[in-house]
Amino acid sequence: MQLSKVSGLFKLAFMGCAAVSGLIAVALLVPPIRDRIFSTKLCPWPLPWDTNETELQVLKSLSLPGDVILESNLHGWQWMALSFAATGTTWVQAALIDENKQILTVHKLAIATDWNIYLEWGSTRLALIRPPYQDKQQAQSGIDYARTKLGTNYDPSFQDHSGNCNGLVASSLAHAKLPVFTTDVCGRRIYSPDCFFKIPGAEIIWISDLNRL
Repeated sequence: MQLSKVSGLFKLAFMGCAAVSGLIAVALLVPPIRDRIFSTKLCPWPLPWDTNETELQVLKSLSLPGDVILESNLHGWQWMALSFAATGTTWVQAALIDENKQILTVHKLAIATDWNIYLEWGSTRLALIRPPYQDKQQAQSGIDYARTKLGTNYDPSFQDHSGNCNGLVASSLAHAKLPVFTTDVCGRRIYSPDCFFKIPGAEIIWISDLNRL
């Protein structure tokens, strides 16, 4: 009898895991459902950690061409959960700063935009990372590569690195001959959102955890 109960619990646990896996698969593989889930702010109310114009002005003044901005967002915690489940980090989104201090990133497609996009997203955690470029030309090489990818559509399959924000930035740095490491996720090599911290010699210039105003 006891063995039967244990077997029943394992069966229920397996069915629960299967159900959750099925929901995740639907969320990721069925475009209308995926787009609706991941474009919705699941926490629509203001939070104490929301970024603001003053904070962004400080970050902009500290930034140099070729720097990387990382973002995490409690308003879109579904992205944080997915990132943590797949790669073990709650950082979600990356952007590359160009010589005009614009943000090169992916938002539905690869775009060049201004810093107000973090206000639009309601970002709750940011980091400014400086890769170890040898000179301005090396940084510009990465920026120029990213700019050639502008207009690339978002690719949720991660087959095209330029179709996701972390891949766009990381492949641009790799083009500039910086060692950016990939992570294996379900047999596919992708750039994890925290891969920029792991570049040898990379410097954290500002991070919400320590420098929040």
